[in-house]
Amino acid sequence: MSSSSSSSISHSGRQTTGIPTRCWYGANLTTFGAQTKDNLFRRFYRCEIWLKRKSEHHLFKWVDEPIVDEINIVDAKHSQLKEDLDSFKLCTTRRLEKQAKQIDQTLQQIKMLIDANTNNCATGDNSATTSEDPKASP
Repeated sequence: MSSSSSSSISHSGRQTTGIPTRCWYGANLTTFGAQTKDNLFRRFYRCEIWLKRKSEHHLFKWVDEPIVDEINIVDAKHSQLKEDLDSFKLCTTRRLEKQAKQIDQTLQQIKMLIDANTNNCATGDNSATTSEDPKASP
């Protein structure tokens, strides 16, 4: 298959990406089979108005090219989603590790207070304060 004049850019500079649904002028599209030696039976989109007014510039696009455009668009979106997901995973992992560290520190402080309170009860010393701020301990 030749990629001869497979432009989807009009004389006014408009461009279509992906599978077209209408001409730039709003007319419906039809698919045709090329009758040239280089592109024999290759399918293309063409505006229905073009059949009546062939001197005007209306949308022309090979059928197989928009599919490649769509695949490229999906690939780009997929890559962006993967990057976003990887970034989210990294951020979430860091946040959870930080929270786990804070929980471990709090548990250590609680254990120290329980041990201190247990030791004070065992020795009969009731002067141990349980209202101590656990964050104030080293």
